[in-house]
Amino acid sequence: NTFQQVAMCKISSALVLLMMVMSCMADTEERAQIVALKTILNNLVVKGKDITVQYDLYNVGSKAARNLQLEEEGFPSDYFELKAGLLRARWASLPAGANVSHSVVLTPLQSVMFNVSQATVRYRASEDSRGFTVGQTSGFGEVVIYDTAAYDRQFSAHATEWLTFGLMSLPSIAIPMALWYKSHRKYAALATRKLD
Repeated sequence: NTFQQVAMCKISSALVLLMMVMSCMADTEERAQIVALKTILNNLVVKGKDITVQYDLYNVGSKAARNLQLEEEGFPSDYFELKAGLLRARWASLPAGANVSHSVVLTPLQSVMFNVSQATVRYRASEDSRGFTVGQTSGFGEVVIYDTAAYDRQFSAHATEWLTFGLMSLPSIAIPMALWYKSHRKYAALATRKLD
């Protein structure tokens, strides 16, 4: 019984391996293949503060990608103001093994939980291809856009609070020190008189 299970496991593993090899051999057509990454370069997204979004496009195929297009529709003008860059970019060609980067600077206008979706990438996979190959960049899912007041409360230097704390704690340190210094001077003077 156990021997049969081991034999069946080996046979099914061999079949899966054979199917993988066959699929790799069937996909030997030389063409471009774009891998697209979308990253927010800021650690925190705060309302009213600029964020930088970077798109990295890699051609991992064996041919140059033609008429490469990047289209970002995931940052609506109700939520973000475009400061620098373009949400739609085009390149005539991206050679095999090469990469290209594109950046956009945006300012969040509202403090909400925002769903950052993927951007769309279109390209011709080979010179003789008639249609476009369409793909997506990586996505983030939901990103918290912090309110400026909440951000300052959590991440600022709090200089005003530390100054207030220092001024309020000054009497509790200065009064005992003044009393000690007064008594120290008095008894030091008495000790020097007794020695003379």
